[in-house]
Amino acid sequence: MERNQKVEDYMKVICHLREIGLVRGAYIARELGVTKPTVSVALREMEAAGYLAIRPDRTVVLTEKGEAIGEFVTERNRVLFGLLTDLGVDKQTADADACEMEHGVSEESLKALIKLRQLLRSIRQTSSSEESKE
Repeated sequence: MERNQKVEDYMKVICHLREIGLVRGAYIARELGVTKPTVSVALREMEAAGYLAIRPDRTVVLTEKGEAIGEFVTERNRVLFGLLTDLGVDKQTADADACEMEHGVSEESLKALIKLRQLLRSIRQTSSSEESKE
């Protein structure tokens, strides 16, 4: 199984679920809005590709390979969501757009967007401190 948008979406959801507790197929299905059998098939494919392991208690854990993808996708999403909301996009729209955009952003472009976000924040902070002095 090659790495694609579906794999990245699953990895991002697994990373999110892991932050709040155990990761199980049913929880992934709920988050992605798909059926449990769909998740079961996808998890078996990702396990065969070396992205994750399914433990005997049916919990899902990422392998080193899966972890790297999950962290990168999560970071891309976080940066894009943050940049969009910093630019005034409402959170619901920013969330949907960041999910679409995250799959097409290269590492080089992500680094440039991070610099842009830092620059925007720096400009805002400078403006805020100048306004408070007046």
